[in-house]
Amino acid sequence: MESKLDPYLDLIQRMINYGPTDEQVSDFLRFECGISRGASKANIRRVSAERGLKRVRVQDSQLEVDVAKAITETGPTYGRKMMTGYLASKGVKASEGKVGQLLRSINQPYHMSQVGGCRNINPVPYSADYTGHKLHIDQNEKMVMFGVTHVAAIDGFSSKIVGHSTMPVKNNLVIYQDVYRSAVLEYGIWDQVRVDHGKEFFLTLFMQEKLVATVGLERVVQSWNAHRIPGLNMELAHPLPL
Repeated sequence: MESKLDPYLDLIQRMINYGPTDEQVSDFLRFECGISRGASKANIRRVSAERGLKRVRVQDSQLEVDVAKAITETGPTYGRKMMTGYLASKGVKASEGKVGQLLRSINQPYHMSQVGGCRNINPVPYSADYTGHKLHIDQNEKMVMFGVTHVAAIDGFSSKIVGHSTMPVKNNLVIYQDVYRSAVLEYGIWDQVRVDHGKEFFLTLFMQEKLVATVGLERVVQSWNAHRIPGLNMELAHPLPL
């Protein structure tokens, strides 16, 4: 039986191989390809089953090697959910169940301590490999009631403050021009830009993606709340000597 999704079978196969969920594939077909009907999650699953579209999974032997390597990189404290996400960030697609089985067999001593309730407070220390690797941007709003908002950017490797600005309220354009753009013009493009989930960084993240795509670097733009800038907030909160 012919389906409205038939012209998009190659696209669907490429997308499910890359890793998006059925819901993400459905959203892409509806909003990007303009398919108003017939692109629901259930229909995508049905057509995939009828046409033999399957997600490509890594072989068990190779997955065991990948999990063992990931344990050496992250430490022994990641559970199945965290490890599955870490592997996905490396391009390795695997189910949580299979990853959990391998963690129980490869990492038995720590698995037993986890079952017993042992936890490590800080299992993975922060790491920036070189200057220009990670740029952290965050704001300090302790004096926002007085019309003062500080926004600063630091290099993750050197902890050098590479950009800062003070404004009445958070503003996408001011943050981009005075903090991100000035830092890039003076020091170059960072591989990663790490910010929290605030909308005030949308323009900065957009321009980072554009610049990284232009110069051909690996595109890594990550939202992260618990990064290094909050420590700077305590310093900015104290009166500065005149």
